[in-house]
Amino acid sequence: MKIVMLEPLAVSEEVINDLSKGLKDQGHELIVYDSVTNDVEELKTRAKGADALIIANNPLPGEVIKSVDELKFISVAFTGVDHVDLKACSEKGVKVSNAAGYSNQSVAELVIGMIISKLRNIVECNEVIREGKTKDGLVGYELAGKTVGIVGTGAIGLRVAKLLKAFGCKLLGNNNSPSKEGEDLGIEYVS
Repeated sequence: MKIVMLEPLAVSEEVINDLSKGLKDQGHELIVYDSVTNDVEELKTRAKGADALIIANNPLPGEVIKSVDELKFISVAFTGVDHVDLKACSEKGVKVSNAAGYSNQSVAELVIGMIISKLRNIVECNEVIREGKTKDGLVGYELAGKTVGIVGTGAIGLRVAKLLKAFGCKLLGNNNSPSKEGEDLGIEYVS
C-alpha cells in the first residue's frame, strides 16, 4: 500500500519515522511532503498511485481525488472535513476519516483567550506600554454579563459555551440542529 502525506503535520521526522515503522515493516510505502501547496497539478503529482492520503487543513479538490485511481482512503489529521470534496470521495467510494475530538479543549481555551484579549485590549495595551505611553482610552470591558453568539455548537462550540457560562455570559447559538446539551447549558438557539 502506498500512503502519501500531502502536507506537513507539524510532527518531527523522528516521530513520523517511529510511528510508521510498523507500516514499513509490513511492506507499505510512506511518502511525506514537507511543504504545502494548493496547486492542483502538484497535488495530483504528489498523490499519484496513492492508496491512502493524509492531509491536515489544506483544501483537497475533487479534481485531485478523481485523478488517483488507486485511492481508497483519506485521513484528515484535523477535526473538520469541509476542505475535502466529499462528493468526489463518495462518487469514487473513497472513505474519509478525521481526528474528531482533537484539541477541543485547546481550541475552546484559545477562543476564550481571544475574546478576553479583544475585550480588554491586551495587545493594544501591551504596544502602548512598551512605547512608554499609558493605556488611556484602552480600558476595555468585562466578559461577565455579555451576550456571546456561538456559530456551530458541536463539540468545540459546546466547550466554549461551558467556559463562557462560567464567566456569566448570556449564550446565543446557531446550529443546523440545536442540541439538547446546548439547551441544557442555556444556549438560546437563533437564526
